[in-house]
Amino acid sequence: MKTRYWIWAFLLTAILAACQQGARSLKEAETLFQQGLEQRVGKQTEAGAESFSQALLAINRCNQAQPEVKRLKAQIEDNLGFCYWKHELFDEALHLHEDAATLARELNDSTLLMNALRNCGRASASLGDIDAAEQHYDEALSLAKALNDKTMQNEILLESSRDVLLVKEDYEQVIERVSQALANGAQGDGPLTLGLAYYYLEQDSLAIVHLTEATHNEMAGVRMSAYQSLYFIHQIEEDYQKALECHELFNENMMQADSTHRSEQVQRIKAEYDLQMQKSQLQSEQKLKSLYLYLILGLLLVVLAITLLLLRQKTLSAKLKAEEMKNQLELELKKNKVYVTALALTEQITASTLDFDLKETEWDDFVTLIDKVYNDFTKRLVNQYPTLTKSDLQICCLTKQGFSNQVISILMNLQTNSYARRKSRIKQEKMNGLEDERSFEEIINEI
Repeated sequence: MKTRYWIWAFLLTAILAACQQGARSLKEAETLFQQGLEQRVGKQTEAGAESFSQALLAINRCNQAQPEVKRLKAQIEDNLGFCYWKHELFDEALHLHEDAATLARELNDSTLLMNALRNCGRASASLGDIDAAEQHYDEALSLAKALNDKTMQNEILLESSRDVLLVKEDYEQVIERVSQALANGAQGDGPLTLGLAYYYLEQDSLAIVHLTEATHNEMAGVRMSAYQSLYFIHQIEEDYQKALECHELFNENMMQADSTHRSEQVQRIKAEYDLQMQKSQLQSEQKLKSLYLYLILGLLLVVLAITLLLLRQKTLSAKLKAEEMKNQLELELKKNKVYVTALALTEQITASTLDFDLKETEWDDFVTLIDKVYNDFTKRLVNQYPTLTKSDLQICCLTKQGFSNQVISILMNLQTNSYARRKSRIKQEKMNGLEDERSFEEIINEI
């Protein structure tokens, strides 16, 4: 009987200790979370990231099945994700926001889910996944309407217009959504987004009105973008004095925009968090014996030597094979209708050569062949300049192949002046034109 009593007493003590530990961890997580919120509101995102990371460590020691634990964990992850996003850790931010959304769905918490989905949209847009961003924003907007949350509706209307619709070049929808948000009392970068939409629609007078309003925004980044766009407009209108003034103001605001932007510190915080999460697992592993390590290193050296010899033997044959494949691809390119039409226009512009009808599939084949000939040219181009559209890439491929501006403007169904303006906008707005003194053609040919 005494033995059984001591066993039950031990189990009860262990259970009570575990409960007390869980309660302490939950309290610690709540305290750190509140501390992180205060730091985030105070724009101390690095300190906030550290507090949220420590809060996440504490909450992970709690019973994950409890609703209050799930809710707090979702809030911590959503806020830590924002700090990561703020410092351009977009992949990590999206993972945290998605996990927060999953927990919110399990809790059937519409408000928590709405915030997480809105943040998923922002992170997806930063990663260039515009379709996913649009889906997240639309679902968050539906929840905001169901909850009658006017403030969130306005914010999502502005963000989705900026992150999704501008990229998709749906400028009329941008104007409609942003105007609706501003009419409802929205604050923020609405005038900038509205000005950009009118700018792309070539309604420069309206663009100047809204962009000028955006230059009074309290955020240096918004002012910087507004002055940049005004610079382009005044330059096109040949008002070089105003263009110069806008360029100087752009530089001033650019220096202010990222004065507190230090991604390296947040990277360190994330690394420390990951290290602590793995600490218990690393402590259980044994160190490799020296002899075993030397054996592995010796085998690696042998494998490396053999690999180098094989690579050296294969290098010449690989080069020859690559050259042969390139020649074959160039022959295929000369059979493509887009290429053939461009060649015909290059040789002579007549009623006969102007009578062409290029289908979308023929354009797609042309771009695919250019990628094969120039080693994934468009993929590398999009990786460097992610805001390029499908039609932008077609222009880049034609330029890469060496066709003249006149030929390209005819193929793209544009007037020569309109094409020149389009090409200038691609370079200035989507290829860091202010920082790159090379011509559009030089940029393309060097990729």
